[in-house]
Formats: sequence, C-alpha cells, structure tokens
Amino acid sequence: MATIKEIALRAGVSVATVSRALNDYPDVSATTRARILELAEELRYYPNASAQHLVTSKTYTVGVFFSPADGSGLRHPFVGHVLTVFSAEIGRQGYDLLWLTNRKRPFDHLAIMERIQHRSVDGLLLIGQPEGPLDEILAADIPVVAIDFVVSGHRVGSVTSDNRRAMQDLVQTLAQAGYSRLGCLHGPLAIPPAMERLQGFYAGMTASRLPIRTEWVAYADFTVADGYSATRAMLALPNRPEVILCASDMTAIGALEAIREASLRVPEDIGVVGFDDVEAATQVFPKLSTIRQPKEQMGKLAAEILYSMMLSPARDTPLHYVLPTELVLRGTTRTLVSTTAGIRQPVDSLPRKESDTI
Repeated sequence: MATIKEIALRAGVSVATVSRALNDYPDVSATTRARILELAEELRYYPNASAQHLVTSKTYTVGVFFSPADGSGLRHPFVGHVLTVFSAEIGRQGYDLLWLTNRKRPFDHLAIMERIQHRSVDGLLLIGQPEGPLDEILAADIPVVAIDFVVSGHRVGSVTSDNRRAMQDLVQTLAQAGYSRLGCLHGPLAIPPAMERLQGFYAGMTASRLPIRTEWVAYADFTVADGYSATRAMLALPNRPEVILCASDMTAIGALEAIREASLRVPEDIGVVGFDDVEAATQVFPKLSTIRQPKEQMGKLAAEILYSMMLSPARDTPLHYVLPTELVLRGTTRTLVSTTAGIRQPVDSLPRKESDTI
C-alpha cells in the first residue's frame, strides 16, 4: 500500500502539500491537486482513518440505530427499503454506516450515547422512535435525523409520512364508495406512526358520520401473525365489518389469511386495506389495496438532510418534512377512486420555514 511519502516523491512536492491536497485545503493549486489525486489513485493510496480524523475532525461514518418493537430488524420490508436508499445516497458522499444495536431492554440510551462518542460518528440516523428518553443524544453536538417520528433539539431533522391525513382520507374515500361498517387493526400506540394512523381512522369516521364499533378496533403488531389472530377474533363476532383497515401491509396479509381460512371472499364478503406498499403487497391474492409511503423519497431526503448538517456544523435550524402518501387500489377493495394526500405543514411547535429547505 502506498504512503504519502511515496506520492510526494513521485509528485516532486512536500509531504505537507500532499496531505493538504488530499484533505481539500484551498491553498493548493488546481494543477498540483489534480496530479496528487491522480497519483493517489494510481498507487492505490488509502488514507488512514485515525490520522484523517485528527486532521479533519471527521470519521466519515454515520451511526444507524433501529430497534423495532416486533424484533424484525432489517427483515422489516419498509425499513430495509428506506435504509437501502439512505445507504446509497450517503455513500455517494463518502460516508460508511455503523450499525448501533440496543444491548439492553428497555432502551439503554446512555450505552448508545457512549458508543456514539467512542466511535466518533459524524451523524446519526434513527429509524423509528426507540423506547425511553433521547435527551442526551439529541442534546449532543451531533447531527441527528429521524425517520417516522419528529425530534426536537439542536441540529436535528426528521422525515415522516402524513400518517394521520392518509388514514383519514382513506376512511372518507371508503365512505364515499358506499362502505359504512369499517374496522381497524392498529399497531403499538407507543410508536408515533401507529398512533397517528389510529387518530386518522377516528377522524375519518367522525367526518364521515360513521359509527365507531369498539369491537371492530383492535390491536395488532406490524406482523402477519398478529394480523391473522386479530382478524380471526373479529370474524368470530356476531357482526363483522365490511372492510378492515390495517396499520401495515404485514398486518393486512395476516388478515387475508384469516379471511381465507374462514371461507369468505375478498373483496365481495369483506375488504382489506394495508399501509406501506411493500413488495409483498403484490405477491398475495388478491393483490393488496394499500397506502403507499414514499420510501425512496424518505431515504433520499433523510440522507440529504443529514449530509447538509454534517457539511455545515454551524447550522442548527431544524429540518422537518412531512411527505404525502398515495392510495393504491388493487384487488382487496371494491372499485374506488385513488387519492394522494397533499404535503402538510409540520406541527406548530416545529414550523418549516423557507430557510429550512436544503
């Protein structure tokens, strides 16, 4: 492996000049910089990360923390998709990812903070809100971007879908199509998206003047197994809903399994709608009607926000985005009209100003 000394010898310059060119200092001429970079590539020079950190105060590493309630980790299709896009975008800027795991239950935020400081990561991505307080992490002098929940603090940002609006619009669309008996399988209410989707269901039912049957509103984690068991219990009631709205596609797939087992037809006897639009939604029969989250945009925007904050350490203006969703109609509902929820303004305590755009 080549060294800075070898590059300096070949280029006919000092070691200091090579170091300054490789670290992008402005006092090196364009011609000299180009020659040094060419030689570095030719000689396959790789900078020592520890030495580079001492010079630039950067490790070019982003920490990623995700601790799903259902223990699915990267197997969760929504998370896997978003993280793949995020990884590609942040990788283009020269950053590697460091996976941070929660070694204890409940969430050990102090242990996570110790590892963040020990590894000297330049930024942190949080996917889904972990259990327990995040005060120490959010108060640290490190850029933090959250996906699927809003954070408040110094040098923070977030990207979420308009969960409440999406579910409210769905209920009203179903009501306009003639559905009147609606059920809902919601996720863990400690998770912001699950709570927002349930709130949207109630808001839509109220706006459409439809009766809310408490026995048709049930908890189901974002898993096939929970969707199956919750739907099976709902179908055993004296009266059943005409359509079941699920807080995730995996829950909806479990619901379809329970309905099929009960020898009922979809959508003739009962309809099902999911949330996320993961790949599996098109691999079941009938294909699943669902609310599509902008997964590509969420991953890309999270990377852009985090990179902009890492690039400008003095910038501490919060960057919060709420993205629209789309109703995708397939075979598990009767004929409806597709809708796209518009971009909503962030909550009043976290306004998005013109200066917040990147």
